[in-house]
Amino acid sequence: MSGALSFEVSDGTHFGDILSQPPATRERPTVGLLACAYFEYWRMFRPEFKQDVTRDLERVAEHLRRDYEVVFPGLIDTLDSADASGRAFSAAGLDLLVVVAGTYVPDYISLQAIDHVPHVPVIMFTTQVGHAIHSSDGYEVIMRNSGVIGTAQLSASFQKMGRPYDIVVGAIDDCQPYAEIRKHARVRSVVKRLRQLTVGVIGHVFRGMYDLENDKTRIRSCLGPNIIYTELSHLTEIWRKVTDDDANALADGLLTRFHARRILRDDLLRSCRVAIAMERLAERLRFSSLCFLGQYVIEKEMGAPARLGASLMLEKGKIMVASEGDLAGLTMMHAMHWLSGGSPLQAEWGHCDIARNLMMLVGHGVASPEIAESDAGVTLTAAPEAWGFAGSGVNLEFIMKEGPVTMGHLLDAADGWQMLISGAAAISSPCLPCDEIHALVELERPVQEYVAEMQRAGVPHHVIVVHGDIREELKLLACQLAIKACVV
Repeated sequence: MSGALSFEVSDGTHFGDILSQPPATRERPTVGLLACAYFEYWRMFRPEFKQDVTRDLERVAEHLRRDYEVVFPGLIDTLDSADASGRAFSAAGLDLLVVVAGTYVPDYISLQAIDHVPHVPVIMFTTQVGHAIHSSDGYEVIMRNSGVIGTAQLSASFQKMGRPYDIVVGAIDDCQPYAEIRKHARVRSVVKRLRQLTVGVIGHVFRGMYDLENDKTRIRSCLGPNIIYTELSHLTEIWRKVTDDDANALADGLLTRFHARRILRDDLLRSCRVAIAMERLAERLRFSSLCFLGQYVIEKEMGAPARLGASLMLEKGKIMVASEGDLAGLTMMHAMHWLSGGSPLQAEWGHCDIARNLMMLVGHGVASPEIAESDAGVTLTAAPEAWGFAGSGVNLEFIMKEGPVTMGHLLDAADGWQMLISGAAAISSPCLPCDEIHALVELERPVQEYVAEMQRAGVPHHVIVVHGDIREELKLLACQLAIKACVV
């Protein structure tokens, strides 16, 4: 017997049902380059023709090496070389396979390699040597730029086979096609990382929020994260061990950074104890993220809201946190954080300013202070809602700083999962005296039309927001997850 115990009963730090080490994440994606040509042509043209084509394909490899670990077996022009390259791709654990043709190439060569990695996303790079057609172009030049025939043929074969793929187009030394490949590689990395997530849940979905009720098996199957329900007692046990010194040290640091309004030190200390306990629980059980219900669960038991703890954990950037049992929203927070590099806001839809074409997004105290303009714009204030805790509670109040934003969420609809994808711009505005984290966003279409359209599409009452425009990446993510993209 191993002597291992479940985290449910063990007082230790190693458990039979929790990974001791989280899965390693590659800093640079591993990309395979399948660089094809057709052996028949070498005998038909000048000896230098093969050298020219080889150099063309090596230039593609050089561009890719700037961003990725590249598996490039060299020129693939025969069935044997294709088979050997496919085996190399399979052994490397590719994140993405880029297929480029230096000449026309028959599908039996390219597919011999591709079939070794049937679950790796394929991008067909339709490329050519330059940008123009010259009056002096002879047949060799035409054949050196005939890769489009090979990728067109291969894409048609993929369509017939029902295999997914994507296309990028551009000259070998253009920047744009490599930028598109980077998007695909980032999205593929997100898909893999989602399947490595371990999400801890304290509590349940707030009663009546049927839009947020989700089957954890469907989340695991379709989106990736593994969901672990924990008892409130696991948090309570850690909370009781938080020392006064630890709580006071955190409170002093917060009061040094932020203005305070309508709160007592005892209120802040209670919230700090909860914040420290939440982080320690996630670290002890090695959760990638934490989903909780504050109302009448954490707040009633511990006498303080969990909002402050959620925001401070998000600020550290190691663990994502979402409230009200919103597992789909938490999954989206991870994806949007990885794609944008920014910290997400978990919010609810708010009311509109029709004249200015604005919509308010109202947080649940769940966002990092880093999305404010500066610490000077952040206030420690009383919690706007009371759910059984003592005193006034503590919350952060600030407005999201200006800049383009992307809004998204996930809904498990009757016909399958769908992803909301939407763009707007957070405006510069004085913070509203609402005791809450919030944003004012200017929409790209009339606000009333927007609200009607997004509700027709079917969206949860929560929305995840990040700075930056990652709509194209989210469309690719929806495609790779095989779920519907609802672009509003």
